[in-house]
This record gives sequence, C-alpha cells and structure tokens, in this order.
Amino acid sequence: MSIADELAKIALQAKVEKEIEQGQGIKLAKMVVLPRFEGLSVKVHPAIDVVNGRAVVGVTLPCITVDAEGNQEEREMPFLITSDRQKILCAKETLATLHWRLAYRVVSFENRWSLEGVKAWLEGATVNPAEVYESVRQAWQRYIEFDDQDFYDLIALWSIGTYFFHLFNAYPYIYVGGLKRTGKTKILTVASFICFNAVFTNNISTASLYRLTQSGRCTLLLDETEKLSSKERAEELRTLLLAGYKKGAPVYRTEKKSGEKLTPEAFDVYTPKIICNISGVEDVLEDRCIPIIMKRGKNREIINREPDGADQTWVKIRDSLYMLYLQYASEISVSSAGSVSSEAEVKELSSRDLELWRPLLHLAAFFDKHNPQLNLSEKVWKIAKEITGEKQTENMTETGEYILAQTLLKIVNED
Repeated sequence: MSIADELAKIALQAKVEKEIEQGQGIKLAKMVVLPRFEGLSVKVHPAIDVVNGRAVVGVTLPCITVDAEGNQEEREMPFLITSDRQKILCAKETLATLHWRLAYRVVSFENRWSLEGVKAWLEGATVNPAEVYESVRQAWQRYIEFDDQDFYDLIALWSIGTYFFHLFNAYPYIYVGGLKRTGKTKILTVASFICFNAVFTNNISTASLYRLTQSGRCTLLLDETEKLSSKERAEELRTLLLAGYKKGAPVYRTEKKSGEKLTPEAFDVYTPKIICNISGVEDVLEDRCIPIIMKRGKNREIINREPDGADQTWVKIRDSLYMLYLQYASEISVSSAGSVSSEAEVKELSSRDLELWRPLLHLAAFFDKHNPQLNLSEKVWKIAKEITGEKQTENMTETGEYILAQTLLKIVNED
C-alpha cells in the first residue's frame, strides 16, 4: 500500500470515529454502519442507460490482463462505452471513481456491436439520423411485404426505439397476427437482427426471461405464444407481458437464496416485445399492443428472400444504431419530457392510446427534424388514428360494458 493510500485510510478512520462520537454511526461487531441521507453512488444499468446526461452502452471487449508476477492472460471483460467516447471497465474500483455502481449483474451476450464499430465510435465516428433510419426501413422492405407502405415506417421506428425505449415511461408491444405462411416468423427473424439485445425463442424458461429482461433490457420476441407448454408457464408469461410495457411495475418472484431460503425478489421486466400467433391476444394485453395483421404476400421475390444472420448488412445497421443512441440519447431524453402533439390531436386518442403511441410520435418528430421530407409524424398519426378507430369499433360491437360507458359519456353532462 502506498503512502497516499495509508494517509487516506487514516483520514477515513478518523472521520468514522468522529461520526460515531456524534451519534451518526452505528458500531457493530465487525463493521460500522453510516447512514447517508444524501444517497449513495448513482446506479447505472449494465446494458444501456443515461446517467446524468451521459449515455452508456454495455459491451464485452477482449483484453490482456497482467498480474503482479507479470503473467498474462486473455480475457473478455465488460465495459461501458459512453457518449463522450470513453470506455469504462465495469469493475467496482473503476466505477467508484465516478460514484457509479451497477444496478444489476452483467449478462454475457455475444457482442451485437462489432469491435470495429466500437473502435470507430471511440475514435470520433458519427452517424446521420436520416441515413440510419433509411437503412432500417430498407431492411424491412427487403424481406417483409406490407399492404400499407406506412407500416414500414411504423416497424422501422419501433425497431429503432428498442435502443431508446427506457427513456420513455411506456413502450408499446407489437402484436403480429395472421394465418399460416403470412410472414409472422420472418418478422421476428428480421427484428432479431436489428433490435437491441433481441432474444428470439419460444423455448426459454420464464426464470431466464425475467433475468434477461432485467439485466439485458432485451427485446423479447415470442413466436406462437398460444402453444405454451403448461398452464403455470402461461400464467407467468402473462404476468410478465401485462407488467412489462410500462416503467415502475416490477414482477415479484420467489427465489432460492443461500441456505435454500426462499426470498421474494422484484424483477424489472419493462422491455420491448413482439408477440406472434394465429389465435390473437386477450383484451387486457391487446391494450398494450399495436397490431399488425399479416396477409399472404404477392411479391414472390420478397416472399422467397430469407434473411441471413451472417450478412454484414445487419452488423452495419446495428453499429449505426448504437452510435445513433450514444450521439442523440440526451436530445431524445429531453424531448420526451415535452409533447409532440397538438391539443386537437391529443383529443383524438384516449390517455391509454396516447401513452401507447407517444414514444413512436417522439421518434418520428426527431427524424423529421433531421429530414423533414420523411414526414414521419403525419404517417404515424394516420396509422395511430386508424388502429385506434378499429379498436373502438371492435369494442363497440363486442363489449356491452364499453357501449354503456361510451353512451353515458355522451349523454351525461354532470357528475
């Protein structure tokens, strides 16, 4: 230990003794407890986050470690790449110098941001938002056939939003329905190559899902969800889906801790999700979804074109999306606190529907700002009003309670 470290230790011990004398510290057998009402270090999410205006993305970098004896070892270690082009090792000692601490354990993912892309960002590379948007939209156009061309804008914005979703209080799910061979699974495949930390599987334990969504802020892609293996699994997945579209709604599960002791633990399951099936979703879950109903395609070239995960185009798209996030997260975070909607437009949507569409409207306004010719805000509003109108028509024809409520709202003028 150096002289400076020794002096710092002596100063800390003197400070602790003084706090104990003043009745501010609590002395136990092996430690002293010092309450801190001003709070502790700032929690930072190990996957993706904004801390005090500084955006960060978690990556794994190959490293050479050298011990005190000079022995070298190759290791992959977790880092945070920052919006001010720094790389911060996810070690307690390093984070402590910034007064940061990890909110959750680091989950090991295969790097979705290429090492070349990380290096380019650290050396000063930038991206053009309009160009990034076009690359994502074109990728969807290449593999998926929609009747309505505006749906390419919808799915492109949603995909890009999986990198920014945690900046919003809620983020809509996408429900993809349709008959067999209409491209539902292909939508999930394309999404798995574009979206942030995408997890695409219908054969994963619910315990793993809880941990992945919490520690990795994963985009969850669920295929054929009506074929769940058991009633218990179906209920746990339903709980995750109902709670996971909005911030501040943790799911509690009982976990085995040391000594086989069962302890309730809260899981943050707020993440983007795409749900695909034929049979549809229940009313409560439907309110959290933007529906896309697929039809049999007519363009054989698009139908027969299969996305290949080894295609370097996906790497370039993801690299640009990571850079877009770090370059513009602070701008989008600030704008998300305001409103992109006029009073007249707000009245056309209920509070739940507006909550559902607001993130996509904010992102549309952001890209329109960088390229007004995209006209995304108008396109998203058009789709939002169409889908909301269809939902209301469905409710009016199928739900007696909804008809009663809507009628009372029209005829009752007083409380």
